[in-house]
Amino acid sequence: MDKLLEIQLSGWTATPRLPFILSGNAICMHTPSYSLVLGIIGCCLGRVVHAGEVKLGFKYKYDTAAQDMETRHRLEFDGKRIKKHSKGTDAYMREFHTSPKLTVWIDRLDWKAYFDNPIGTPSLGRSQDILKIDKVTIVRVSKIEKGNLGGSLLPFTTGVQAGGQLVQLAEAYLENNEVGSGRTPLASKVFISIPHDNGAEIIFNNLYETKEEIPVSFYLHEFVK
Repeated sequence: MDKLLEIQLSGWTATPRLPFILSGNAICMHTPSYSLVLGIIGCCLGRVVHAGEVKLGFKYKYDTAAQDMETRHRLEFDGKRIKKHSKGTDAYMREFHTSPKLTVWIDRLDWKAYFDNPIGTPSLGRSQDILKIDKVTIVRVSKIEKGNLGGSLLPFTTGVQAGGQLVQLAEAYLENNEVGSGRTPLASKVFISIPHDNGAEIIFNNLYETKEEIPVSFYLHEFVK
């Protein structure tokens, strides 16, 4: 593999929320998850993108983390139907990132037209965290053994010599056929979310580097099929 499709996106805010934290204040991961990036790609294509259709890598960075106070509308199930919670609404703090920049590399060069003219409006987190597509180009890449992986999400192994946040994530989701029945998580495993300002070089599998004046190294993730 010597060519990949590179998509550069940016926005004003982003909320790569730490999943499975369902009570208390909402906090962010250092990076988005692979399922979230798959959703961004699917939004641009105008359809659900299944994990086996694409290999992807990304680098993510932002200026700072800030907090919003939001109203939460609570619901309860009384055994027959879902209704408003008897205790009403409450307020909670939600963390978000400012000035996010996301660069995505995928092996589907034939999808370039979808990012030149996306069908949907991509967002990173909440519906108001809208992203704009700054640049879409086919880049030449080469495989490397080690590189600076700040702003990346790696499958965790005991041999990874990197500082970051360990998180249990499903790498993708499968949409259930019945409307309203939700999604089925696929391949839940532990990842390490590496902050963008971690400049340490890391030895890992599936590392690539762009052939540019200032090369960028990244990890290309292959989903479990």
